[in-house]
Amino acid sequence: MNFDTKHIVILTPGFAASEEDSTTIPAMQVYLKAFKELYPNSKITIISFQFPFTTQTYNWNGIMVVPLNGKNSKIKRLIIWQKANRILNKLNLENPISVLHSFWIGECSFLGDKFAKKNKLKHIVTAMGQDVYNKNKYAFHLRKSKSKIITLSQKHHDLLLANHNLSSEIIPWFIDCDSFPDLKENKIDILGVGSLNEIKNYPFFIKIIYELVKKKPNLKVEIIGEGATYTLINNLIQNFKLQNTITLTGKLARNKVLEKMSESKILLHTSNYESFGFVFAEALYCGMNVVSYEVGVNKSIPEWYICSNLDMFIKACLALIDKTESKKKRIQLNEAKHTINQYSLLYEF
Repeated sequence: MNFDTKHIVILTPGFAASEEDSTTIPAMQVYLKAFKELYPNSKITIISFQFPFTTQTYNWNGIMVVPLNGKNSKIKRLIIWQKANRILNKLNLENPISVLHSFWIGECSFLGDKFAKKNKLKHIVTAMGQDVYNKNKYAFHLRKSKSKIITLSQKHHDLLLANHNLSSEIIPWFIDCDSFPDLKENKIDILGVGSLNEIKNYPFFIKIIYELVKKKPNLKVEIIGEGATYTLINNLIQNFKLQNTITLTGKLARNKVLEKMSESKILLHTSNYESFGFVFAEALYCGMNVVSYEVGVNKSIPEWYICSNLDMFIKACLALIDKTESKKKRIQLNEAKHTINQYSLLYEF
């Protein structure tokens, strides 16, 4: 498709602060970079409402990023919205907008929908996570909207439909295969990856490890991430006397995370909810096995153990630990061209 004359404007709460920032919404970064590489002459502008904490416009892989520096401040919300509208009007006047693409059902989709209606523009909304929950008041305005809504997995789709009676098209994320390291011999038995917050359910993760160590005392476990529950998790590790078993590595750059994955056997993911679970796609391509709840884009494959209670998690981990080591293999959940083609069709509608 010819996007040389198209101007795609992205509305998002946050975006990478620079090309070196690999940890801010990796899925969006991977998608936009791949899209720009496929359509190098396309004009893409990103308006980022809350993060990064700057008002200096910058270039990211050939894409102009306009940060509004909202800093998640409720006091500044109306000011940021007014600023976003002024920028949208300016962009539309200088280089007419072909399509608006909002990420998350929230303030971006709210403003995007209003601007699209007023200016008779195409508007796409990609739900990204917990924004499909019934507590999200922003979803209400989409019920009478002509905006096209995208979800990331079947469960994500079903939740949005059940909670808000909103239909959506499922378009999954993909990984940038060229950025992955070579597969290595396993040095880590069990790896946890994700923000240290309540929904990731790390106290349950610690409980599983506590039970496993009774049978596998030499277990090597690492948790990658940072967040509000760090102190709680660290205290649990101390209380269960697991400080010689579990290492909290803190936040790592994405390439370092992938290095860890490439030398790990099991991704233990105890999150109660995932819209897609980008970490699943990364782990499987790194040759890992996955043990998780039935969340996100889970697949019925031998390398992915779906569990529903503590006993199942323990048995799955033990089975994988005891499993005779075989040559690692990469599993790719989705291909870039599939996702980009689906969005390209929507941009053209």
